[in-house]
Amino acid sequence: MKSRPLQLSLQDHAHRHRLAHSILIGAATLVVMMTVILGWALYQDYHNTLQRAGERLQTQLRAYSSAVDMAFVSADHALSHAREDIRWHGTLTDDAVRMRPVLLRHLLSAPALDSLILYRPDGTTAVSTGLAEELRTGAPDWVRAALAANLHTATGSTATGSLATGSSDGRLGVSMRVMAPDGTVLGVLLATIDRDRIQSELETGEAYGGQNLMLLDSDNQALLVADPHSRRDLRPVLTRLHTLLTPGDFSGYGTRLVLGDQYLFALRQLSQQPIRALAVIERSRALAGWEMRTLTGGGVLVLVMLMTLLFLRQWREGALRQRDTVNDLAHLYQAIEQIPSPILITDLRSRIIYVNRAYLDRSGYQRHEVMGQKPAILSGNTPDATYRSLWQHLEREQPWEGEFINRMNDGSMRIEHTVITPVRDVDGEIASYFAISSDITEKREAEERLFRYRVIVDASSEMLALIDRDYRYLQVNTSYLAYHGRARDEIEGHSIAELWGEAFFNERIRHRVDQAFAGEAVSYEEWFDYRRKGRRYCKVTCNPVHGSGDRVEKIVVNISDITELKRSEQALRTSEARFRTLSEFSPMGVFEADAGGHNLYSNRHLCDMTGRSADELSAYGWAESVYPDDRDRVADSWGRTIAQRLPEWHCDARMLNGDGEVRWFRAFARRFEGEHSEDARYIGTVLDITEQIEHQQILESKNRELERLSTTDVLTGLANRGRLEELLAQEIHRYERYGSGCALIMVDVDHFKQVNDTCGHAVGDQVLRQLATLMRDNTRLSDCAGRWGGEEFLIVCPNTSLEGARQLAEALRQRIEESVFPVIGQRTCSFGVTAICPGDNARQLLQRADDALYRAKYAGRNRVEVGPGNIEVTLENDDPAA
Repeated sequence: MKSRPLQLSLQDHAHRHRLAHSILIGAATLVVMMTVILGWALYQDYHNTLQRAGERLQTQLRAYSSAVDMAFVSADHALSHAREDIRWHGTLTDDAVRMRPVLLRHLLSAPALDSLILYRPDGTTAVSTGLAEELRTGAPDWVRAALAANLHTATGSTATGSLATGSSDGRLGVSMRVMAPDGTVLGVLLATIDRDRIQSELETGEAYGGQNLMLLDSDNQALLVADPHSRRDLRPVLTRLHTLLTPGDFSGYGTRLVLGDQYLFALRQLSQQPIRALAVIERSRALAGWEMRTLTGGGVLVLVMLMTLLFLRQWREGALRQRDTVNDLAHLYQAIEQIPSPILITDLRSRIIYVNRAYLDRSGYQRHEVMGQKPAILSGNTPDATYRSLWQHLEREQPWEGEFINRMNDGSMRIEHTVITPVRDVDGEIASYFAISSDITEKREAEERLFRYRVIVDASSEMLALIDRDYRYLQVNTSYLAYHGRARDEIEGHSIAELWGEAFFNERIRHRVDQAFAGEAVSYEEWFDYRRKGRRYCKVTCNPVHGSGDRVEKIVVNISDITELKRSEQALRTSEARFRTLSEFSPMGVFEADAGGHNLYSNRHLCDMTGRSADELSAYGWAESVYPDDRDRVADSWGRTIAQRLPEWHCDARMLNGDGEVRWFRAFARRFEGEHSEDARYIGTVLDITEQIEHQQILESKNRELERLSTTDVLTGLANRGRLEELLAQEIHRYERYGSGCALIMVDVDHFKQVNDTCGHAVGDQVLRQLATLMRDNTRLSDCAGRWGGEEFLIVCPNTSLEGARQLAEALRQRIEESVFPVIGQRTCSFGVTAICPGDNARQLLQRADDALYRAKYAGRNRVEVGPGNIEVTLENDDPAA
C-alpha cells in the first residue's frame, strides 16, 4: 500500500442545514407556547392558593373564637356563682382555709378556667386556686384599676355589665367585684382562662402551620397570644394591621379577611366580650407551595429549553462534524509536515506508508524512493540486539524507545533516538506503527568529548577537586587521591573537615572557600601535611562555578605542589640585601614589618617623608608620624590586618612631614608567608598623594556647585520646579510613614502680564527677583520657597497645619502689598493654601492648592484662599492666569 494514510474529502451539507433551520423554528414555537400556558396556569394557581390560605385562616379563626367565647361563658358562670357564695358569707374572705374549697368547687365546674383568685380591696391576695402562681402575689394592674373605679373597667380592657377583662404575663382573665349585702366591697374575683384548653380546640396539620392567633382589644392591642412558645415579635404584624384597620371600624359577629402585601389577616368579633380575635399568616408562607410549584414549573420549562437547545446543538454539530473532521485532518497533516523531527508511519507488514518533509530532508531521499519500502532502507551499523528488543516490544503491543545508527542517502552515518508507538484504529485494533526520531549524533559526540576531558583531568599532575556549598567533595582527580593516599569513595561525598580535620578547616581553609563562594577567584599559598606525600608547600586556586541566576553553586579547587619552587625562593633570600639597596633609591617610601606588625625596615624616602631616622622608625614605627586625627583609624586598620592575617592592607591618611606640613599619603602592604607563621612579613609602600587629593577636592567642590545649579532657578535663586517636586514627594512619604503634617502655599502675581506688556520683561524679571527675596526673608528656615513656573511660586511648609500655613500666607501677602517695586510701584499676589490629607498624592495636593489659588483670583485677587474644595467659575473678559 503506497497511498498516504491521511486522505482529505469535502461534502455538501446544504440539505442538512435547511433541515436544521426548520427544526429550530419549530422548537422555538413550541417553547413559546409552553411558556404562555405555564404562565397562565401559575397565575390561576396564585389566586387559588391565596383563596385556600384565606379559607384555612378563617376556619382556624372561627374555631379559636368559639373556644374563647365558651371560655368567657364558663368564666362568667363560675364568677357569678362564686360571687354569690362569697357575698352571703363575707366573713369567709378572711378565712382562706374555708374559702379555698368554695373557689375550688366553682373552678372544677368550669373546665375552661385554670385558676380562681380572690383579692382583698387593697389588692392583696386573700384566696387562690389553680395554676396561676404568678398572680397569687397580688392583683394585676388592670384588676387594681377596676377596684379603684366605679365601673369595672381597666386600662387595656373592656367591660360588659359587672365583668372586666384584661391580660397579665400572657394570661387572659375576667374579673368581677364582690359586694357584701350592705354594699361594702369585699374584694375582686379573678378567673384566668386555660390557654392550653383553647389551643386544643384548634385545627392542626401542615395546612395550618405558620399561623398566629391572638385576641385584640378595641385599640387593636394584643391581649392574648394562642401559642406564646412559638410566637415571634408581633410588633411588625400589629403595625401593619393598624395601617389597614383603624380602631373601632369593625363590628358585628362575622369574619373579615384582609389581604395585605406582607400578611393575610382574619378578624372576628367575639359574641361574649367586646374583643376581637385575629388570625394572621405571612403572605410568603401562604404562597410557599405556589412558589415551589412555580420554581418546579420554571425549572421544567428551562430544562425543556436546555434539552431543546442541546438537541439543536447536537443536530448542528452533527452537520458540521464531518467538515470539522476534514479540517482537523488537514491541520494535522500540515502540522506533521512542519514538525522538525522526522516522522515515519508503517503498516503491519513494515511497509512505509507515510513520511513527513523532515524525514526526507534528513535522509536525502525522495518520497517515491521510500514509499512502500521497509525502514531497512536506512539500515546502517545498528546492533542486532536493538532490533530484537524492538520486535519484542511491538509483539507485546508496547511502545519502544531506542537508538538506531542509520545510513543517509549520501552515505553518512547518523545516530538517531527513535520512539515507535503502535497506533490503533476506531475498533481498538493495531493498524500501523508511528515512529518519531531525533538526531543525537552531536550529543553522543559531546559525551565522548566529556569522557576524554575526564581522562585528561585524571592524567593531570595537579590536584583538582570540585566542591559544593556544603563543603563536600563532588569529584577529585587521580592526583588528589594519590597525595592523600585514599580511595575515591573515602573523599568524594565527604566534607573538607572530615579530610583535613575540623580545626584546620575552620582556621586555614573555610574563609577562603567562603570567599570563592562569594564570587571571587581566590589564590593563595600554604603548607599542607599530606598523608602520603608529607609536608608540601602548595599554591591553591579557588574558582567559582556559577549556576542559574549568577549564584555560585560549586567551586573548582586547583592545587599545585610548588614545594621545590618554595625552596628555590628560600635561596633567593640572600638577595634581600640587594633588594634593600635598590629600595633606597626608590622614589616612594618602602617599609617591611614582621608578623606582629613591628617595623623592621624603612627606606631613605620614607625617612625623608616622615622626618624621622631609620632607627626611630624601627623603634616607634612610621605610624607615629600620622596626623593625630587619623592615627586611631590607621592603627585600627593595621591592627586588624595583623590579627586576621589578611593578605593585603591599604589605607589613605594624612601625615606630618619633617617641617610639620600636613601631607596626604597612600600606604599599601602585602603579607608574605614564611616557612613558619612567625616568618611572615609585610612589605609595603607609601606614596605622597597630596596633589591628587587636592585635585579631587576641587572636583568635588565643582560637583557640589553643579548640583546646586541643577536644583536652583536661575532668575530668582529659589528652588526650581524639579527640586520642589522632589521635596514634595519626600514630605508625602514622611507623612505616610510618620504622620507629620505638610502644607502648600501657591502664589501667583496679580496682573503680571500687564507688567511685561507695558514695562518689558527686564522689569518683570526684577519684580520676580524682589518677590523671591521677600519670600526668603519672610518664611521659616524649614520652609522651601521655589519658582513653580512663570510668575507662579510654590512654598512647601513641612510640619505645618492648614491654619499655620494660612497665617504664613497672610503675613507674606501683607508684606508684598506694603513693598514698593521698581518702575511699577506696588504689586499684589494671590495665594492658595492647602494641607496634606490621608491618601493624597502629589498631583491631588497640587490640584487643591491650584484650585484655592484660582478661587483667590476669582474673588478679587490680593487674598488668601484655603483648600480643599474645587469650584468652577467662568469669568468674562478676565484671564485668571494674569
